[in-house]
Amino acid sequence: LTQLGVTRDVVLVAHSEAGEIASYFVRDHPGVVSGAVLVDASLPEFYADDEITRIEAAEAPQIAAVRQQPSTKANRQLLAVAADYVPMHKAYRLLGWPSNVPAIVIASATTPFPDSPQDAQRWRDVQARFAAGAPNRQLVVATGSSHDVPIDRPDVVLDEVAGMVTTVRRD
Repeated sequence: LTQLGVTRDVVLVAHSEAGEIASYFVRDHPGVVSGAVLVDASLPEFYADDEITRIEAAEAPQIAAVRQQPSTKANRQLLAVAADYVPMHKAYRLLGWPSNVPAIVIASATTPFPDSPQDAQRWRDVQARFAAGAPNRQLVVATGSSHDVPIDRPDVVLDEVAGMVTTVRRD
């Protein structure tokens, strides 16, 4: 962004795990991001100890199966991410979103946990609490969408990005 001369008034749009990248970016580059649209994004508050343990256990069979497969670039990447999952998310949950950066949280109708009612409810609760955590945040539910909100409901994403751009320009 610096090479492109984009050093302020950025509207950041992040989906799913990119919510983690967005969270670190806004903390590490104060003043660059003027607003964000977080599309069914991974948020720090989701990763309590019990949730980290539950996700790690649920993924264990898949990780074990990958270990039995021939080594490929994709498999090595997955195994590296799995190895760092617990410490990475314990650190991530301590990160807060700057109160001066407005955010629109677009939550999917089904969450990324369609087969786990407990995880799905926690995801919904965290999305709602995050949005309620500051007066410059808003929660929008993408009715009829799976976790793939940009594919299922691009209209919602585009409308909210346009709304955030308008908000940033007014300020």
